[in-house]
Amino acid sequence: MSGVVVAFSCLLLLCQGASAATKIAARDVGRQASSLPEFKTDPHVVESQGNQISGVVRTILQDRKGDFWFGTHNGLQRYDGTSLVHYDLRDELGKGLTARAIAEDGAGHVWIGTSSGLFAYDGEFFTRYTVKDGLGSDDVWSVTVDSSGTVWAGTFEGAFRLAGDTFTAFPIPPATKRDDNKGVWGPNVVWSMTEDRAGNLWFEAESGLYKYVGGVLSRETVEDQGIEASVNSVCEDKSVHTWFSTHSTGLIRFNRETFTNATRQAGLNCTRTGPLCEDRAGNIWLGVPNVGVYRFDGTSFTLFDANDGLATSFAFCIAEDNAGRIWCGGQKGAYRFDGTSFVNVTRDGPW
Repeated sequence: MSGVVVAFSCLLLLCQGASAATKIAARDVGRQASSLPEFKTDPHVVESQGNQISGVVRTILQDRKGDFWFGTHNGLQRYDGTSLVHYDLRDELGKGLTARAIAEDGAGHVWIGTSSGLFAYDGEFFTRYTVKDGLGSDDVWSVTVDSSGTVWAGTFEGAFRLAGDTFTAFPIPPATKRDDNKGVWGPNVVWSMTEDRAGNLWFEAESGLYKYVGGVLSRETVEDQGIEASVNSVCEDKSVHTWFSTHSTGLIRFNRETFTNATRQAGLNCTRTGPLCEDRAGNIWLGVPNVGVYRFDGTSFTLFDANDGLATSFAFCIAEDNAGRIWCGGQKGAYRFDGTSFVNVTRDGPW
């Protein structure tokens, strides 16, 4: 693999302007997460402190070995079953990075999309990919590995796929109208990428929703009462229904023939909806900003919020671990569902 290679350690540092492989011994810079100062649990409240994994958890993945990875506003953290290790990712100017997306490939390598490049961890080294390796931008928002083993990166300047040692552009039309309601906006941003059971890739881009089938990219229109909906994320359930969380019209289900607004049908006052996840029991989990997380069992929606231990007001991610447990990450840290309510998982657990 090309890029900047950094030795596995408890603290990952990037040399300023480094273009050759740089290795840092773990014994020289080792740092357990427990040694870090407490993070703010709310970015808008100075007094709000806590022994959290991070003040904001953006993404959660449990790899095939069982290690948990947390992408946060404060860098990258990994729990190996014994201890929580913090990787203080920094750019060439020494600024700390945000880890936004994590995926694992067939070889067990973990890929981390950050605000300054894409990192690949092979169990010993981190390799950093940047614009020097073909990416259109170092600002990476999404990453996925498809069933053929191809690594995809969604950046501020479009989608890219790894071919050999470098990334090549995968053209997606840019947005032609600015959305002033978004805190971050760019005509070419690819916010997320999803592969369905048939091996088709879905791109949730600023310019719309796209489906890549058999080498052909096509724009897909998701409708709510005949009006096109802006899609945030896509999930295909075991019944091969496709679910779309949207920016302003709630949760929409497509049964291969018709679109149904599931949240409106259930009488829920949900417009902006976020992350989606189907658990092994077939339940659909949905994050709703400033409301909480809903579980849909095929018949009814159940809300989990602060009254159920889920203190975060904004869930950035929902994931299922290898044991079938549901995790949520967002503002105020990470939370795990215990079957009836959510438990805040801090640096001290409970794991």
